[in-house]
Amino acid sequence: MEQLKKGYDYLEENSHFFGEVPNRHAVEIADYKFFWDATDELAPFGCEEAYIAFCEISEWLSENPKTPIIECFIWILESWDLELEDFNDNIIESENILKIIQDMDFYEELMSLDYTIIATGFGQLILQGKIDESVKNIIQLSILRQMNSHVLDAFLGSNEQFKYERYLYLQKLLEILEDA
Repeated sequence: MEQLKKGYDYLEENSHFFGEVPNRHAVEIADYKFFWDATDELAPFGCEEAYIAFCEISEWLSENPKTPIIECFIWILESWDLELEDFNDNIIESENILKIIQDMDFYEELMSLDYTIIATGFGQLILQGKIDESVKNIIQLSILRQMNSHVLDAFLGSNEQFKYERYLYLQKLLEILEDA
């Protein structure tokens, strides 16, 4: 799969990402084509929620240069009526995921929140060349929840190829997160 080949240099073909110049360190760490593909719905920036989250983190960072980024993540969670303490290992347990899928609006409650968290975290990487340690666990939990088979099934139905690709993308995001 071309999208997952290591060594892709985004800046060889582009100068901006959603109107922003990417940090060189981000380009070196996230050297996979899928990471930068805003048209691939399986990729971290391939949906409207992710685009909005990237634009918002860009604006937030410029307006709050001295504020710890954890404050932005607290605000995101509060927008979904969650406290930081609520966003813990329990969110990746299958029974809790199944409850959201069965009882609530799956897309609003789970997918939109995870897209926002993932795009915000990797948005910081693109803009600043790093992801603060204080938010890595939050991002990791969202990625792990997206890797859950119930989420993949609810999101992609019976398309096994898309589920496989999405899972591989998420694995690479965990690697990038670790290196960031």
